[in-house]
Amino acid sequence: MSNGFRITPLPAEVADRVRRTMTDELGNRLSERRDEDRHQCRSCLRLTEPNEPYVGLSYRPFPGPQPFAESGPVYLHLRPCQPYAQAGEWPAEFPRSRWCCAPTARTTRSPTRATWAAGGRGRGRELLADPRNAYVHARNSTYGCFMFRVDRA
Repeated sequence: MSNGFRITPLPAEVADRVRRTMTDELGNRLSERRDEDRHQCRSCLRLTEPNEPYVGLSYRPFPGPQPFAESGPVYLHLRPCQPYAQAGEWPAEFPRSRWCCAPTARTTRSPTRATWAAGGRGRGRELLADPRNAYVHARNSTYGCFMFRVDRA
């Protein structure tokens, strides 16, 4: 893991439970969706194919409730898929350049070890370099959707 980071997708137990019960953590009843667009599955971190069944769900990527623990929409293949396992590699279908090389157009949240406060916007590597930040949530800046968690390697 020479990149200095470890990527963690939506937990497999969450994906399995959602597919089994068709209900998210907030109790929303979910239904199969299909359209021509491609959506980023938060389990395998791959895009859906046009007209491939998927589900949209609400997800809170924090261990418990607190003021900065927002819930938001994410996508999941309806079919079982293998959770992303190349933890030290950037997912091929997610933009990388903004993470490490330029002022980010991705919103990142970096809860601190002590307060779980939002760390704000910035380059992911800079946020991970700050020892006050326990980890970083990579998020889509347009919609605010959780993409995946990033820890130090």
